[in-house]
Amino acid sequence: MKTTDAKIKKWQLLRCRFRGEIADLTEVDFIAVGKRAFYRKKRLEEVLLPDSASAIKTDAFAKCKRLKKITLPSNTSVGLANGAFSGCRRLQTVENMQMISLIGARTFADCRMLTDVTFGQELRKIGEEAFCGCTSLRSLTLPSSIQTLGRAAFAGCTELARVEMEAGMDATAADLFRGCISLSDVTLSPLWTEIAKGTFRECSALLEITVPSQIQRIGKKAFLGCARLSSVTLEHGVTRIDASAFAKTPRLKEIIVPSSLKRLGFGAFGLGKTDEKAVMYVENEYMVRRMKRLLLLCGSWGRVRVEQSGKTLAERKRERHRTSLEQDPVHLIDRSMSDN
Repeated sequence: MKTTDAKIKKWQLLRCRFRGEIADLTEVDFIAVGKRAFYRKKRLEEVLLPDSASAIKTDAFAKCKRLKKITLPSNTSVGLANGAFSGCRRLQTVENMQMISLIGARTFADCRMLTDVTFGQELRKIGEEAFCGCTSLRSLTLPSSIQTLGRAAFAGCTELARVEMEAGMDATAADLFRGCISLSDVTLSPLWTEIAKGTFRECSALLEITVPSQIQRIGKKAFLGCARLSSVTLEHGVTRIDASAFAKTPRLKEIIVPSSLKRLGFGAFGLGKTDEKAVMYVENEYMVRRMKRLLLLCGSWGRVRVEQSGKTLAERKRERHRTSLEQDPVHLIDRSMSDN
């Protein structure tokens, strides 16, 4: 295929005519692919960009329903604007994806055949709904270089099963993995201090959750609708669970909470009464009283009952008394003095 006509203005490719199904632009000198430059090109199946290209603007390749492959520059950082490849339902391969530095809102939305994405340390931002509806995406590693994540960036990725966040990444966003119904293996970033609103909403494949100690807050509806969730363990450090965070989790049976938990939002574990209540395990009598009060106030009392997992106050007193006697056996000293 040879490019027959390319209109370039101020280093921006505005329009391009090509023969066949492949647009080979490797010998065309430009910096940016202009807005809607290839919008709705019905025959386009593959695009090769030159090393000079560093930007793909809004909707540049949107709705190219036969586009299967895009080859980005191999030695130049590339920024992708809003909707650059949205609606490219047959897009399977993005070569040199590790060179992408910015992904705008809905850039890869509804790219239903995109199975693999490999982010590099160049990436700084992923916009809102950037990969929303990528129903073939199976695994994901978010690099530490990411500074900004948009709302619902990976929502509706129904085949996404594994997510790993590198240690240096602290960005978070609402509804980040909402509706990822196959997601079962998640490695959270150790820099996260909260799980944002709706982050794992309707992730029905999640069976067990351990919230690490650096997480202080679980946001509103964070795990709402996780239908198979059966066990939740909150490590010491969690202070707040917001409204409806664990609502609509009918299989939830076990909840382990630390003494650091101070606040429950309205309906934190759902509302109403159920025949089989989830059991919340706490450390001591004081926590039993506190959690009963919090569950009553937030409306989840009919959904959860509280039990003490640690030793009772009487047991702890006897244990302290026994330890003090072993360290300072006064009874033996008094008996020896009485004998004399």
